[in-house]
Amino acid sequence: MKQLYPFQQNLERHFRLLISLAFVIAIYVSISASSAVASAPLSQLVDDNAGIYIEATDLNSHVKQFLASPLVTRFRQSHVFQSWLKSQDVKNLKQGLKDIESITQQPLLPLLNKIFGKSFGLAIFNNGPKQNPSFLFLTSVKDPANVQSLFENWSEKIEVSLTPASYQNIPYYVASHKTSSSEKSSPQAYYGFLEGTLIASENEKVLQSAIDLYVNQNLKKQPLKNQACIFNLKMYQRAQSVLSQSVAGSVFLNPRIWDEHIQTPKNDVERGVFNWWKKTGGFTVGLHLQNTVALEAVILFDSEAINLPLLDILRIPPEIPNNFSQIPKNALAVVSGQLNVHLLTQKIIDFYADKHPEKWQKIHAVSIGLLAGLDPVTELSKTLGPNFLFYSIPREELSFDAIAFDGLVALELSSPDQETNKASKPQYQIALENVVHYLMNSMITDHNAKLKNDTPPSILRIENHDLYEMRWIEGLGLYQPAYGINGQQIVFASSPELIKEFFTLKSEESLAALPLFQTWKETFFQEENQLCFLNISSIRTFIDENSDFLAKQLAKGQGGDIQKGQQKLSGLKSILESFDGIFFAAGLQKSQVRVIIGLGSLDTTN
Repeated sequence: MKQLYPFQQNLERHFRLLISLAFVIAIYVSISASSAVASAPLSQLVDDNAGIYIEATDLNSHVKQFLASPLVTRFRQSHVFQSWLKSQDVKNLKQGLKDIESITQQPLLPLLNKIFGKSFGLAIFNNGPKQNPSFLFLTSVKDPANVQSLFENWSEKIEVSLTPASYQNIPYYVASHKTSSSEKSSPQAYYGFLEGTLIASENEKVLQSAIDLYVNQNLKKQPLKNQACIFNLKMYQRAQSVLSQSVAGSVFLNPRIWDEHIQTPKNDVERGVFNWWKKTGGFTVGLHLQNTVALEAVILFDSEAINLPLLDILRIPPEIPNNFSQIPKNALAVVSGQLNVHLLTQKIIDFYADKHPEKWQKIHAVSIGLLAGLDPVTELSKTLGPNFLFYSIPREELSFDAIAFDGLVALELSSPDQETNKASKPQYQIALENVVHYLMNSMITDHNAKLKNDTPPSILRIENHDLYEMRWIEGLGLYQPAYGINGQQIVFASSPELIKEFFTLKSEESLAALPLFQTWKETFFQEENQLCFLNISSIRTFIDENSDFLAKQLAKGQGGDIQKGQQKLSGLKSILESFDGIFFAAGLQKSQVRVIIGLGSLDTTN
């Protein structure tokens, strides 16, 4: 590897600091200038051979909105943030800011606004397996002449020479390390101004490709649709259309540009990844900065007829909704989704039967007997799903011998091939009851056979209600395994009280009525059927109400030191004070896979 010139090392260090400051500004203070959006997308100046393109638009507006959000306000007040302000990292960062201001002789915030004030983009080009990629940086500046003057002053102080050059009658500059007259100049970077757009690259050809696009569109007046820019790339346009309109910035990856870097798969796992890669036409990520900080990632397939096993198992028609109104508002954690149980069962059984045909024949015969004559693969599995649900709530009485929460699992039942007679139970319900009763009776028998003298035996309790039937085991220990069933759902829980609440919960007391959850559902996962949600607000309440118990429990891992347990609990509470919830949502379609992860707070002023 060639040794870097001192200039190059300094330039790279200052460039990294400058980019970092663009992010730091979003944490500390609001950019004071008025919002403005570039008259034309910067992607119109990026060649369509770019392998990655990053762009942020209307940056001032998004930053202002984010800094005014309850999420940032509460985070600034947290113990974690206050401790970070006193750290060595912050001291180093402040010193770096002073270094840049000493060179530019200008306040940092106005400087950043001059360079990043409207929007910016970064394109990365593949130069082959044996060479480093090239970059093209673009930003809409308010005053090109002022920025050029700034660069000239800056380059003089860091011993960089700026040499004028021209391409297509468009002037640009070559920044190079200053050398003695006997030494050959060594170009390091190229930059220029296309009206109000600053472009920069370490590769002259990449810079000139942007100039070509500018000349064709603005001087030769060629139609935009005829230009070979990433803006016209069909997959890029598709990626932009699937992202939410509220994104502050986005990243687009063109897989085909990087195919030469992909090695031949050597095992089944690599072949699976390679299969996904070849079918992927594009990958895009969007960043949300509001009351919620969220990343929205979408894999775009290059065909409408994708045949991938995972998609077939998890993809369900969008008209089948999740019922969040059956989840209590104080739930700590929720996992909800949709699953093609019939297809999943078939794949598992086919694999097992192929490996162990004789064992499967025996298991199959026993299963049909327990299921009242129904075949588990061709008949019963069709009635299971597609919706499934898990949630946990705090236990009323906490014990060091039991988990601090109760849990419930629900699975939707359906009978597509026959109409359910309300006067009698459907056959699949009878089959499921047979299996569950067999398992529960086996648990009771095994437990009672091991009882000591004068210990009450476990018994099976039965309750029948208009909306459901319920069975649970009493006297088994700290838990009371229970299940409830009707023609639409079968539910398993660690307590019969959870079963009762599930079937009788009022909609206004459900998670669906929680304002933060309502907002997120409408904004982020209207069609994303696979969901994981952590109710941080409920978790904080649980910690406050049981702080002494939880501190003692945490102290167990600290040699019984209560003070250390309290410190750990206090640290956890401090982290959770800044936001009210975390979610992870995913949606799968024939043409794309969307994944969204975010955390945020509820704006109580609205």
